[in-house]
Amino acid sequence: MTCLSFTKLARGAARVSSVAAFAALLGLSFGQPAAAQQANCNAPLGWWESKGLQPFFINPNDGSPQTDCDFQLWSWSALVHWVQTDPKTGLPLFLLLPTYDDLKPGLTVAATVGPRTLVLRPRSEKPKSIGSFEQAGPGGVLVDQNGRAVYYATHMDPIYFNVTQKYFGPARYKNAPPTLAYPLAATVIKSSWRIVQPGEDTSSFYTTTATIELLESDGKGKLKPNGKTQSNVTVALVGIHVVGVIKDHPEFAWATFEQINNAPNLPPNGDPHSPNPVSAQSSTFYKGGTPANASNVLSKNLSIDPATQVISPITNVFRQFEFGGATPDSRVADIKSINANFQAAIKQQSSKTVNPVFANYALDGTVWMLANTLKPGDGNMDEEAIGSIDLANATLETFVQGTGTNCFSCHNTSGGSTYPGKDINISHIILSVLKPNPAIFRAQ
Repeated sequence: MTCLSFTKLARGAARVSSVAAFAALLGLSFGQPAAAQQANCNAPLGWWESKGLQPFFINPNDGSPQTDCDFQLWSWSALVHWVQTDPKTGLPLFLLLPTYDDLKPGLTVAATVGPRTLVLRPRSEKPKSIGSFEQAGPGGVLVDQNGRAVYYATHMDPIYFNVTQKYFGPARYKNAPPTLAYPLAATVIKSSWRIVQPGEDTSSFYTTTATIELLESDGKGKLKPNGKTQSNVTVALVGIHVVGVIKDHPEFAWATFEQINNAPNLPPNGDPHSPNPVSAQSSTFYKGGTPANASNVLSKNLSIDPATQVISPITNVFRQFEFGGATPDSRVADIKSINANFQAAIKQQSSKTVNPVFANYALDGTVWMLANTLKPGDGNMDEEAIGSIDLANATLETFVQGTGTNCFSCHNTSGGSTYPGKDINISHIILSVLKPNPAIFRAQ
């Protein structure tokens, strides 16, 4: 895969902030000298008091993002928008959104948005990340330090849900024009959750209850659902992808956040196959002193105690690329700056619109492409990525971390030899119910 081009470096290193211009459109101001505006990546003053805490760059009348800071600003503002506390239920707003189960003919958004049980269970459809105990990419089970599987969920905002429902299924997918893309502001949220142990201190995690699918061995070194569920299980949020269409970026901007104590970072230029420890300190998914070459291992020989649901072996995890491999230094500075800015704001906000616990989550990075370059049949979008070009979440993509690997490595507009190349192929939910059927797709 290609390295970040000089053009991308130059574009990302530009320090003329369009955020200030965008803020002016909203009637907001930074309240800082011009030089400071260029040196810091912060939310404009006044945004925290704005109605609905809307994400930036999702309004057709507003400017499009131009600098790295603009994209990181969208990422944090989008997360904050969707983790706002619903006054009726006390839940973050994203947990009220439709899920994969709601993709049924005739079911409207009005009938799907609202209180629901968080259901974490495996699916027979691909990709497994839709709502499962297996990760995206090669699958595989992330086993935490307590021997329990990490579970996953996907929620869709009404815009994303409506488009997906319209083209969900082989017959409806066939009617999607090749250049049809998801519209502005369409958002999908993917989350990872670990099971909380009795008496555990969860003060730094967002926790809720969920129904989980119980597991058993398949007799071949893997796990499968045993047909039973357990309700009212306390789970802690450990990772979250926020993926949305912003002005002039129909490929979506892809942002990922993690709880700040998930895993250590591999030191710069470190060897992921080294026999040396990544860190002496323990983390949620890493036992201090564990060698790098004994971490991020996709086990092919799992065993489980059916009664306790404890799995062996445990997965030790490190994050191979801090900030998703973002370069140059200005990109890293933007991510550090906006993390500190939003974390402090979440702690300090007087209205408590957002649960203060979300100050314990941090942006790993964001990845996107050049404006208005999305095209059908593009299987090389990962090579065209800008920003955090090695972006991976330690809990959502544990086993696929690597140089040049990012969200676009799997999410692209190519159909390969199976489906026609379409812009809408970027949605794995759309593709999840399609099977190779030349009779349906031959004419496209």
